[in-house]
Amino acid sequence: MKATDFDLSKDLIFNPVTGITQFKNSRLVLFDSSAIGLLRETVIREMGKDKAREIFLQFGYKNGYADFLQMKLAFEFDNEMDLLASGPVIHTYEGIVQATPKEIRFARDSGEFYFTGVWTNSYEAEQHLSYHDVADEPVCWSIMGYASGWCTAFFGAPLIAIEPKCIGKGDDCCEWLIQPPDKFGVDVEPYRQAYRDFFEKEKCNG
Repeated sequence: MKATDFDLSKDLIFNPVTGITQFKNSRLVLFDSSAIGLLRETVIREMGKDKAREIFLQFGYKNGYADFLQMKLAFEFDNEMDLLASGPVIHTYEGIVQATPKEIRFARDSGEFYFTGVWTNSYEAEQHLSYHDVADEPVCWSIMGYASGWCTAFFGAPLIAIEPKCIGKGDDCCEWLIQPPDKFGVDVEPYRQAYRDFFEKEKCNG
């Protein structure tokens, strides 16, 4: 969907007392791609890459978690695999031109889970390529956070999505992997920390 597809007139109301035009029922902020890129770079510069990764992943957890619950209430699926595949493969990556799963293994009773695949034309990777040339580390943090939140809500057990390979080139070099946190090495600690921080906040808010 493009920004020009939005009909904001339906959501705006003019307050004659204050002279301010505002949204009727909710806040809405629209960013163009350059503003999103600038925001990302600002967070990284001010807080460092590890903390920035935690922040973006937490944002993804929140959205993926809530989105799973919403779709579960709104749709019926033939089986758990159908429901799962509709999320991480299709809906989770709605901002990506193509996502292809390579392997999916899961067992709800034992908590065993392994989900890997490739994507093309990641929005975040394309942004990095446009502004900074080819990246030397994974750049699609918020997408990975979304997948983590979706799968964690689906299984009711902690799952983390990472990019084993993504250099911000926007082609088949991007890969993703989702599995339990303890299956990864120490190099994914920022992802684990994002998971812990998010669910600590969930406990406090609950």
